[in-house]
Amino acid sequence: MYKNKISIIILIIAFLSLGAFLAPPLIVGTPLNDSLLAQQLLIDMLKGKLTGFIKLTVKPTINGTPIHDTVWFIAIHNFTGYEHKLGLSSRIIYEKFVKPGVYYLKVNRIPVGTNFKGEVKYRYVEFYIHIATEKYSGGIYVVIEPDLPIKNVEVTVPLYERMIISTGNSSCNRNSMPVSQSSCPPDIYEVSQEIRYSFVKCGECHSINGIRAEWTIEKNTVMYFSHHSRDITYKWSDWGGPCYALLEVTDSGWYQSGKAPAESSRRDAVVQENSGAVEVLAEVGYKCERWYDSNFVGVDDEHYDYEYYIMTPVDIINLDDGNKINCDECGKKPPSGYTVVSENNPDTDIEFETGDEGYWKWTSASFSFSFSSGKTITFGGSISAIRKSIEAPFVHVIVQQWGNSQKEYYFWFENNSKNSHIVHFSWIPP
Repeated sequence: MYKNKISIIILIIAFLSLGAFLAPPLIVGTPLNDSLLAQQLLIDMLKGKLTGFIKLTVKPTINGTPIHDTVWFIAIHNFTGYEHKLGLSSRIIYEKFVKPGVYYLKVNRIPVGTNFKGEVKYRYVEFYIHIATEKYSGGIYVVIEPDLPIKNVEVTVPLYERMIISTGNSSCNRNSMPVSQSSCPPDIYEVSQEIRYSFVKCGECHSINGIRAEWTIEKNTVMYFSHHSRDITYKWSDWGGPCYALLEVTDSGWYQSGKAPAESSRRDAVVQENSGAVEVLAEVGYKCERWYDSNFVGVDDEHYDYEYYIMTPVDIINLDDGNKINCDECGKKPPSGYTVVSENNPDTDIEFETGDEGYWKWTSASFSFSFSSGKTITFGGSISAIRKSIEAPFVHVIVQQWGNSQKEYYFWFENNSKNSHIVHFSWIPP
């Protein structure tokens, strides 16, 4: 027995010592087998840390065709946690002139409760993957639950063409940015000085006579909204340095780069009393990041500067009524899949599931973001909420007056799905 205890202690010391030679917290582009990753996780566990690895396979595409050749760069940003979500994200991986492959990301696995099956739920981790080639670029925002110690995730990143928007400028300035006379301007990584807000549709609230329906979110409810990015390159002649002549500018314009979660700051609801239906609008805030890499690549007395913007939804501060809706289902005979609520439950909550990931309604938005460097950028396009949530909204129902002799009402979900985030009501028996 004594010898066994000594052996266990020696084994633990050996694992802890081995930690100095094992993979670092972030492992980039190096093929590793699961046993080596498991050893690193065991060492963390012995230190009282619950960690895991995301084996992230990155697959860029152009018009649906996979890209296997060398790209200009692959960047991965960490948006996990308030400091990265509200402030500047952390660019944890930045590789130039590489082929797409597998990246090993070490993450914390933080339990946050259990689901209805009794399975442990873990706090999500959030990353943004950005890829550029000589003529194309694109990004995608991904949210991953580290529910396994080692989790395989494949991510497709659509790339979009950057179009030439100007050529042949021979002045020695960079779009009003002063040009250093002794060296290239420095790299600049910054976050916008403000968060810009806009109302977008995120649900519908329906009711019938005698019922008060409250489409509700709680503090810390998380819903998803569209995510957006933009890429710009500047091609310079530095043959006559210190004067830099701008030869060409390319611009992808704003494009959608997936969907990202935003968290509500307080409990709020949109109310529909008696017969009718109304759109539910969420006031969502967006921040913007600017990543400017100077002298990104150069050849033959010319060089490129690369600039990309990441526009991310970060919070929900308010719900409000939108347009009235004509409903063809409420107040009619219930279809199959209905639920009966009797007078024993005059107040009740009708819960939705996490959503079907459909887009609610694209809404025009115009934002202007300013940065501490003096740079400004304008977003002009459409944004949308997505029927996807981490903690779903719900409808709180109060019966103010029973509408039939049975003293019961009937409700059912749009398309018979709790993921629709729409519920209908009727007093008419089936």
